[in-house]
Amino acid sequence: MLRTGEQERYANYGTLECNIASNRMPAHHVRTKCRLCSSTDLLPVLSLTSTPPANAFVPPELVKHTETAYPLTVSFCQSCTHAQLVDVICAEALFSHYVYVSGTSSVMVSHLREYAEEALKYAEKVPSVRSCPLFVCEFGSNDGTLLKVFQEFGCNVLGVDPAQNLSQRANEQGIPTWCGFFNSEMAERIKTEHGVADLICANHVCAHIDDFEEVLKGIKILLSTTGIWIFEVGYLLDVYTKNLFDTIYHEHLDFHTVLPIRRILPEYGLRLYMARRVNIQGGALRCYVQHDDSSPLPRENLAQLAEMERLEAAAGLHNSITFFQWEARISQLGLELLSLLTGLQNAGKKIVGYGAPAKATTLLYHFGITEKILSFIVDDNPLKQGLYTPGLHIPVLPVERIYDPNVAYVLILAWNFSDSILSKHQRFTEAGGRFIVPLPNLKII
Repeated sequence: MLRTGEQERYANYGTLECNIASNRMPAHHVRTKCRLCSSTDLLPVLSLTSTPPANAFVPPELVKHTETAYPLTVSFCQSCTHAQLVDVICAEALFSHYVYVSGTSSVMVSHLREYAEEALKYAEKVPSVRSCPLFVCEFGSNDGTLLKVFQEFGCNVLGVDPAQNLSQRANEQGIPTWCGFFNSEMAERIKTEHGVADLICANHVCAHIDDFEEVLKGIKILLSTTGIWIFEVGYLLDVYTKNLFDTIYHEHLDFHTVLPIRRILPEYGLRLYMARRVNIQGGALRCYVQHDDSSPLPRENLAQLAEMERLEAAAGLHNSITFFQWEARISQLGLELLSLLTGLQNAGKKIVGYGAPAKATTLLYHFGITEKILSFIVDDNPLKQGLYTPGLHIPVLPVERIYDPNVAYVLILAWNFSDSILSKHQRFTEAGGRFIVPLPNLKII
């Protein structure tokens, strides 16, 4: 049994409350209805290796314990074509304390600045939005990195985030943030205290939400009559075509495409006004949502949405058979990567990992890459340093450790930031070291 101080440390590093320590696993349930359309016609189409929750990093005092691994199976709704996980882990356990921090990545900080600037340009085109200051609300606001940009542009802001450690950090940095989950009740509270929102943002958070119906009800309540909800999610078209299977983990419950999103919104008095692809996190979908006033969409918007749906259909994403075939592609990639790593290891080369993102848990488990192959992993995030990876218990150390004399190869697990990592660590390659990028295409640099 952990002492109180140890329990607090365990929670503060984003691990699951009393998970390993007391053998009380977080609540887990299996959905029987589609998260978007409520159909029961769900077909399991892709099974990956079961894993512990991907961000359940382990402090040293708990490495002797074994975490529970939960099924990681993608199901396809044969009614609306939405792809999703049906094994759901308690949101409070996953998100009450969190170790991913937006502000630690220069790439993400730049992306969020662009996101805010585009959102404000779009808001300015809506003549009936009150001129200044705009009220911007973001749910899943993390450490407030995005809202800070809106503040700089003179907006009134409010963040909503369930992570106690991150909402506290945001408040300390002068970014008003409520700790909690966004839903219809939260929306009513915000509306009462702050009025309706001119702009609502959700950046890579909607895929984390099991009760998406409550979010849509909350948007309907909080969004001003001429307001805009902009949300960004991973785009299944990119995930599938680029073979980015490691973005499938228990926090990511949904894998979005335009077609089911466009179909479901009118049921809540909303509509997808515009959507576009964004080059972040391997490929994302940025959606612009308004109240549905039944007026026709501009012709160019209709054409653009239709083209995105056409590309999705051409890739086979509206057909379940596509996902069955995907499993073979993933397995082949695993064989190639594991063969490369074991060959290097047999040749006496020391291999370490770079980046401990949630997606690394899926990749390491599914491909069988253990501490016998990776001596350690480095990460820029100080909240993860000194901890051990979920389940496999590979130590996470400061980035400087890649310069240890015996390190010959570095496997970039945070492959979406590989360009930035390579740029910052040219000294490693100049000294004879090599980087391995596993996705989207396996290569040695």
